[in-house]
Amino acid sequence: MTATPTSVVPTAVGSRGAGRAGGGRDRRRLSAFKVLSLLPLILVLVLLVGFPIGQMVWMSFGDVRLSAGDLVWEFAGLANYQRMLEDETFRVSLWNSLVFIFFTVLITVVLGVALALAADRLVRGQRLIQNVLLWPAIVAPVVISVAWLLILSPQVGLLNKILTSVGASPQTWLGEPVGAMASVIVVDVWHWTPIVFLLIYTALRSLDSSVLEAASIDGASYLATVRYIVLPLLTPAILGAVAIRVLMGVKVFDEMYLLTFGGPGTATTVISIYLRSVFFESFQYGFGSALSVTVVVLVLVTLLAVLLVRRVVRGVRHA
Repeated sequence: MTATPTSVVPTAVGSRGAGRAGGGRDRRRLSAFKVLSLLPLILVLVLLVGFPIGQMVWMSFGDVRLSAGDLVWEFAGLANYQRMLEDETFRVSLWNSLVFIFFTVLITVVLGVALALAADRLVRGQRLIQNVLLWPAIVAPVVISVAWLLILSPQVGLLNKILTSVGASPQTWLGEPVGAMASVIVVDVWHWTPIVFLLIYTALRSLDSSVLEAASIDGASYLATVRYIVLPLLTPAILGAVAIRVLMGVKVFDEMYLLTFGGPGTATTVISIYLRSVFFESFQYGFGSALSVTVVVLVLVTLLAVLLVRRVVRGVRHA
C-alpha cells in the first residue's frame, strides 16, 4: 500500500523531532563528560593555586607573626598596603623590575624574530642551527650564573683578562649600579632568547607558503615580504612570546641573586628578591603578602592587556 502525502509528512516531522531530541541528549551527555573530565584539574587548581592565593590575600590584611611554631593573625585592615605605598625599597624594586622586564623582553623578542627569519632562510644546516641556538635554554640557571660569574668577575673574570691583554683598564662589571643591571640583562637575554626563537620559528614554519609564493611572483622583495606579510602574520605569536617573557621577567630570581645578591646597594633588587628578603629575612608575613598580592594584580593586568591587543590584532586580520 502506497502512503499518502498527509501520512508521510507527520512521520518525517516526527523523525526530525526525535533526531533533535536525541541530538540534545547527546550534547548534554557530552557537556557532562567534559565537566567530569575537567573536574580533577579544577580541584587541583583550587587546592594548589586558589587556596594559597586566598590565604595570601587573607594574610595581607593582618599582622602575622610566628608564635610557638604557629602563625598568629591579627586584623590590620589596609595598614600593610598603606605601608607598601610609603616603602622606598618597594618602589625601587618595582622600578628595577620594570627596567629589567622592558629591556629583556624588547631585546629577546627582536633577537628571537631576527634569528628565526635568518634560520628560515638557510638552505642547509637548519637542524644544526636550531640545536645550537636552543642549547642555552636547557642549561640550569645556576650553571649559567656560575659561568657568567667566571666571565664578569673583576679579579679572575675572562672579560677583564681580555681587556688587560689589550692594554685597557679592568672593569668592575658587577660592582657599580649601571654595570650590574646591564650585566644581568645580558645574561638573561643570552639565556632565554632561544625560547622566543623557538616560538617564532615554529609560527614562521606554519605560515601558508602560497601567500609567500604569491608575493614572490608579484615581484615583492624579501624585505617587503617580511615587513608587509610575514611580520603581520607573526604578530599573535610575537605577542604570545611577549606575554611569556613578561612572566619570566617578574619571576626572575636565580641569576640575579647568584650574580649580584640584589646589589650593589639596591641597584638590582627586583621585586622577587625584595619579597624573599621580607618573607625569609625580616619575617614580615603580612607585609610580604600585601606586596605579593599587588604584584599578582599588576601581572594579571599586564597579561590581560597583552591578550586584548592579541585579540584585536586577530580580529583585524580576519575582518
